[in-house]
Amino acid sequence: MRNSNPNMLLYIAMADAYAAAVEYGRFPESNTLREECLKFQRYLAHPTHDNPPSTYTDDTEMSAANTKVLLQHDEPFSPLMFAEAYVNEFRRGGCRNGYSRGFQAILERVRTGAELLKELKPDSNKNGAAMRSVPFGVLPTVDEVLNVATLQARITHDTPEGRFSARAVALMSHAVLYEDAVFLPDLGEYCKKHLPPEDVQRFGYVFSERWPDMPVKSYTGASVAITTVHAVVDVLARKNSLMGIMRRIITWGGDTDSVAAIAWGIASARYQDEKLPAFMLRDLEGGNAKTGAPYLRILGEQLMYKYR
Repeated sequence: MRNSNPNMLLYIAMADAYAAAVEYGRFPESNTLREECLKFQRYLAHPTHDNPPSTYTDDTEMSAANTKVLLQHDEPFSPLMFAEAYVNEFRRGGCRNGYSRGFQAILERVRTGAELLKELKPDSNKNGAAMRSVPFGVLPTVDEVLNVATLQARITHDTPEGRFSARAVALMSHAVLYEDAVFLPDLGEYCKKHLPPEDVQRFGYVFSERWPDMPVKSYTGASVAITTVHAVVDVLARKNSLMGIMRRIITWGGDTDSVAAIAWGIASARYQDEKLPAFMLRDLEGGNAKTGAPYLRILGEQLMYKYR
């Protein structure tokens, strides 16, 4: 691995926790909160979510679960391995709010991965499979990246949009870790080169067309899985710092935490020396050692050590 980054999960978590404050800003104080968020002085709470400031969401928790599968097992991976990890990480983190309502309800009543697999109907075309796919970039070959990203996507998002978005995110993560000659503006071309032809034929426009500076959400003809990948590709190509990436995502609105978590997770391998506001690391998860920075740092370091 050419560009090892032991803190991948920390960057995912910091971006997730920070951008969650303005996720889908459809509330009266949204403009004021967005302006406050753009000052980067402290973590803020979302007005309608039952989570304190600095709390990350399912984006980070499921990325941590996928990381544990990579750490604790070797190929061939199985759906049960991932399902067990999702249940265990959800319970380890205190059954946090923020998952999609249906998925959270299932997680709250099952106790094992086998039970989870029996309950799930993997027909979602949203971005849940993509938001947890950054860690798969550490896998050493493109074929492994594509196979494992697809395998875990099929557990919850076995749709063209779900599979494509997971593969695209994992491929971008892999490129920044292994390919020195691939710069962030080149990620779209890299994806088109390595994705299955059916992905490129149906969704390849996201790699060549600019994101139109609007909220990242589902639109007619494009689910939030597709618009998330589109926005991530665009912001990574147009901004040359983590803070610049975050400002643009907050300004766009929509599913800010997922876009930010993916974009920072990918870009951190190239911008890991950038100085960030001290509170982002210090106050993450309220400083909780069980779920916060110390925990995620260890997981991230172990992941990079295994696949270096």
